[in-house]
Amino acid sequence: MTLLRKWEFKNANNEIDENLTALFCETIGGKTQIKSWFYNYINTVLDAIYYGYSLVYLGDIVNGEFPYIAPVKRQNVSPDRYNIGSFPYMVTGVEFLTDEQYKDWYIYASTPNELGTSPCGYGLFWELSIYEIFLRNLVGFNGDFVELFAQPFRVGRTNKTEEYERAAFESTLSQMGSSGYAILDDIGDSIEFIETSLGGSGYKGYADFETRLEAKCSQLILGHADAIKSVPGKLGTQGEGSPAETALLDKQTKDAAYLLPYVNKVLFDKMRSLGFNIPDGAMACMMNDNEENEIAGHFADMAVKMKQAGLQMDAEYFTEKTGIPVAQIQAPQPINPIPQKAQNKLNLLYGK
Repeated sequence: MTLLRKWEFKNANNEIDENLTALFCETIGGKTQIKSWFYNYINTVLDAIYYGYSLVYLGDIVNGEFPYIAPVKRQNVSPDRYNIGSFPYMVTGVEFLTDEQYKDWYIYASTPNELGTSPCGYGLFWELSIYEIFLRNLVGFNGDFVELFAQPFRVGRTNKTEEYERAAFESTLSQMGSSGYAILDDIGDSIEFIETSLGGSGYKGYADFETRLEAKCSQLILGHADAIKSVPGKLGTQGEGSPAETALLDKQTKDAAYLLPYVNKVLFDKMRSLGFNIPDGAMACMMNDNEENEIAGHFADMAVKMKQAGLQMDAEYFTEKTGIPVAQIQAPQPINPIPQKAQNKLNLLYGK
């Protein structure tokens, strides 16, 4: 949801800065969107919410962009020591926050630790881990159940004593699948399919437990148990303001609140140190469709009230504030009156 939002880049006067916007956005097919390197940056920073931390390596600057931006492998990063090791879980390495040679090329995003056991949090995946373990094991348990109880158990009885005959009979049982068949003696040979009563309803315990685990994961990540499976636009109860819809909007707001400081403060400062022209007081902000619709509706209501009061809102001002192009209403042209000479002839014709 955050990656799909519209970005605006403004100067200290709260005006759109075209030069700043060109650093982060591009226009393709008449539609403005963020550049791929900035997309990757946002995506990696937001991953910190789930893993507890992310270390972003900006990479080389090419044509004013960071095309090689990428996350550093988390097993090589020590969030307690703020260093990068040469191999996983190494306790020494490059200090990415203080080393003058490297600090401008790395951006570290972390989460708070509510337990006080580390300067870095453990992320949502830590909270989800117990439910993930149950879900993973549940797949195996459910597979074992289907194998043991859902399939009929085949029993073969024979009085054959020759080994090759008994082997052929066993092969018939073991390979009995689609279009399976067997050739039996009239006396002594039989095949039975024994079904268990558990095969009819026993699986429901697995399905119910799986549903409850998935609902818990959805609640922890998105704030509502139905948010993952609900159809977009039809979340929870129908209509806007449903519990699932509200939870997703809250999640969007929280993600934006976490992300924006890593753009406005951290990323902008790093880019200034690397020679980019980012004015002091510059600010990145996000808008969603609801906010845009509310702004447009506000100015439309204002325009109606001004017209009722005998005033008129400037069209350019309305477009600047809402982004909606407008056009003046063309007044209808008056119909030319009938010439007097023709009118006299009509009067004589109709006896007037």
